[in-house]
Amino acid sequence: MRRPRTLLLLGALLALPSHASTALQLDVEGLTAAATDVVHGRVLSETSGWSGDHRRIVTRVAVAVLERWKGSAAGQVTVVRPGGHVGDLVQDVSGVAELRPGDEVVLFLARTGPYHRVVGLSQGIYLVSSGPEPQALPVSAQDLELVAPPGRTPSPRVPVALSQLRTQVKEAR
Repeated sequence: MRRPRTLLLLGALLALPSHASTALQLDVEGLTAAATDVVHGRVLSETSGWSGDHRRIVTRVAVAVLERWKGSAAGQVTVVRPGGHVGDLVQDVSGVAELRPGDEVVLFLARTGPYHRVVGLSQGIYLVSSGPEPQALPVSAQDLELVAPPGRTPSPRVPVALSQLRTQVKEAR
């Protein structure tokens, strides 16, 4: 009788929802290698809606490209990220950072047809601070656990001068 209860308890614990995402930790070199496009841009707008199969909510983010550091993205790109809100329904996805209109950002992107997605979940987003020497501030999303690649210890994600990040990306392409 004890074994079925243990199995039932174990099954119940495994059925609990997960509130975290796990991703391979990527440094600037790894993000650049995984990206088809790296852009310095400004978020123009965001619009949430249902995916084509009406199973999940996605947010489409329009980004004006200020500088292209890798790839062919120019003018404006549309970044699609999982989650968002439609009416009273909200779908949050762990590890995904929001992009808000007006944000100046550096994005490491992978092209998927006419759209782009951010590489490495929130790791592929840097907020740019204003000032005489703009800084690129790595975004960290809640509930994102980063796992180091086997045999490597990626550089920590720390603020860096925008010009230095640009140089790192161009050297890594």
